[in-house]
Amino acid sequence: MCVRVRFSSRATPRLFDPSTRTITLPASVSRVHTVTAVRAVLAQLAVVQPELGAVCWCGEPVNLLPRVPQQRRNEQVIKHGA
Repeated sequence: MCVRVRFSSRATPRLFDPSTRTITLPASVSRVHTVTAVRAVLAQLAVVQPELGAVCWCGEPVNLLPRVPQQRRNEQVIKHGA
């Protein structure tokens, strides 16, 4: 997937930034309507969308799951109990 989705608290965010390949949605968009909003932005960019889900222009599905950072497990973290 070559497009990222993020949320902004600004009233009118720039929907698509071509330099970072980022779709920015207002924070007020519910998680239920996120797919519909992403599909609409990609359709405006002339990316054909399937019946279900959203795909970026490379053809891969857009991952809309929240990104959870990988937990660090090195010796220093374990030693300090972080």
